[in-house]
Amino acid sequence: MGRLESVKVAAVQFESRLGDVEGNRHRMLELAEEAAENGAKLIVFPEMATSGYIFENRQEIAPYVEPIPGPTTELFQAVAKKYSCYLVIGLPEVDPFTEIFYNSAVLIGPEGVIGRYRKTHLFAADPRWAREGNEGIPVFSTKIGNIAMLICMDAMYFEPARIAALKGADIIAFPTNWVGESNNPPSKTWSLRAMENGLYWVAANRWGQERGAQFTGGSAVIGPTGEVQDWKLSGDGIVYGVYQPHDGRKQRILESRQPKAYQDLLLHPYLWMEGATRPLLPQVSFEVCVAQLSNHGTLEQWLSNVSEWLESRKDEINFKRRLVILPEMDITGTERAGTSLEFYQHALHSIASKYGVYIVAAAPQHMDGHRVSTAFLLGPEGCIGAYQQVHRNALGRGEYGSFCTLALPFAKIGLLTGGDAEFPESYRILAKQGADLIAVSASGTETYHSWMHRIWAHENDVIMAVAEPCESGRSLLFLHRQLDCEGHPDREEILNGIFLPEMTSLARSRPFLRRLKNELYDLLVLNKTD
Repeated sequence: MGRLESVKVAAVQFESRLGDVEGNRHRMLELAEEAAENGAKLIVFPEMATSGYIFENRQEIAPYVEPIPGPTTELFQAVAKKYSCYLVIGLPEVDPFTEIFYNSAVLIGPEGVIGRYRKTHLFAADPRWAREGNEGIPVFSTKIGNIAMLICMDAMYFEPARIAALKGADIIAFPTNWVGESNNPPSKTWSLRAMENGLYWVAANRWGQERGAQFTGGSAVIGPTGEVQDWKLSGDGIVYGVYQPHDGRKQRILESRQPKAYQDLLLHPYLWMEGATRPLLPQVSFEVCVAQLSNHGTLEQWLSNVSEWLESRKDEINFKRRLVILPEMDITGTERAGTSLEFYQHALHSIASKYGVYIVAAAPQHMDGHRVSTAFLLGPEGCIGAYQQVHRNALGRGEYGSFCTLALPFAKIGLLTGGDAEFPESYRILAKQGADLIAVSASGTETYHSWMHRIWAHENDVIMAVAEPCESGRSLLFLHRQLDCEGHPDREEILNGIFLPEMTSLARSRPFLRRLKNELYDLLVLNKTD
């Protein structure tokens, strides 16, 4: 039997009761029958749906763990067989041979258990009783498409979803117990993971409270461009969406990757406190200025605008520790024809020298008949470093450079062109190279959104500084819960902030990067897609 041209899918929002396995299964069966009666061919339940979530230790959860296959899979296989559908259920698993406990999800089809997934990136409550998953990120072929399962915290890292896509997944079934201070619309993180990979994302979350934890609800079906097809804020219920295979988006994304530039993804420099693996910079305050300028007009007008703004602030505190990020300048445009990259760099160096500042900028240059964006960092001493865009995009073939992080007296700066800023691999590599701040000099033609940069900044423990022309108005200066400034479309303006040591100390401790599971990520550096 060939694959269907469109498939109705369902995410079940369900508040399980702690320790009430029999009652939880009964309510889940009712909701499964309802979704199947309404035509859903894939039905996803929340994380730990059978048992509840927050347990203190192995002894407390032991009465509620079960093997796969086991009682729950046997019960729900009857639904899968009756309606010729597939179900994904989150439950606490015990391995009958080792007696090790896992936070797991199981995929059940009409013929029985198709496969399981053991959560690899554990949240705070999990390590009290569960071991990290040790079977990688499997993808299972079914009559409705290739299905991968991820669980909750897995989505806070780009790698699991990317690996699933590289292994051929069409749909991510996502059982979760997503927590927050209050109910929220569907998490933007889920949309980002779908967009990064051109995948469908079926997120089944619980709602309500358990032992002081507030679950957000917001279960959703999300399409491959990040669009939310349907979602539910709170209460038990079902949201529906449609999976449309064969749109080609996933393959285009994967073919644009440059795995040969990704070897740093396998490193784990934060196994030890920073300072053990690389020297620490002095913890001092510094200022970052993101210049959202018009990309129209002459080069002379552009340079004059930068100089005038710096002149107006030359007497301010921290002036000698100031970093200015400029949008990408198209020096090959009609009004700037004949301007070389060297001339542009020389002109910016004169400004950096006059005012004692550091400047990040980018411009395309011709290489092998292609326009390739080059980003560079200048200071009073001259050009400190530069790199050519790694990924292919509309401006050039790419494949010329390798990622670049440079040390200033007050911070380590990772450089990105706008084209490279489309890929989550870029941010992770710069963070692993030690970047405290990622400076993006972009042209405004990119397809990302500012909310995506906020998430990338948070999950890479970095300051994010994105400079775009005012015509696009997506410039950003962001440090999670510390500073958040965004540009307005069609307005020339400077986003600026002073970063004190107490503001950057948490990010520099790299809490997210310490929890990466690098031993699972080999596929990310291979020139292979299924």
